Amino acid sequence: MQQNYHKNANTNSHSRAIIHGAKASNISLAKRFSVSTKTIAKWKNRDFVVDKTSRPRTLHYSLSTTEREIIRVVRTLTWLKLDDLTDVMSATIPNANRSNIYRTLVHFGINQVPQQRKQQAST
Repeated sequence: MQQNYHKNANTNSHSRAIIHGAKASNISLAKRFSVSTKTIAKWKNRDFVVDKTSRPRTLHYSLSTTEREIIRVVRTLTWLKLDDLTDVMSATIPNANRSNIYRTLVHFGINQVPQQRKQQAST
């Protein structure tokens, strides 16, 4: 897997692997790679050389699981357009708006109406 580095990254997976296996002191490695001794200590103690994910462990939604499931069921039964679905859902779910309904549809993979359902969606 190719690693994408941010523009301020001073080490890459190759230099991290060298740091991890090196027996030299942290100070000498820090001078060699032009990084701090904290960075050297971090990469020496890790068991892997790729960055940790920056994605949150828990994703918070403004809609509850039940509300999201209701939106999914209504969409798959009626195939209403997003604006029409928003009008219907905002009447029953108080905090439902266009953006969080769209995010819910994308999450379930039903944000686009299938070709065979387009006729049903237009009526």
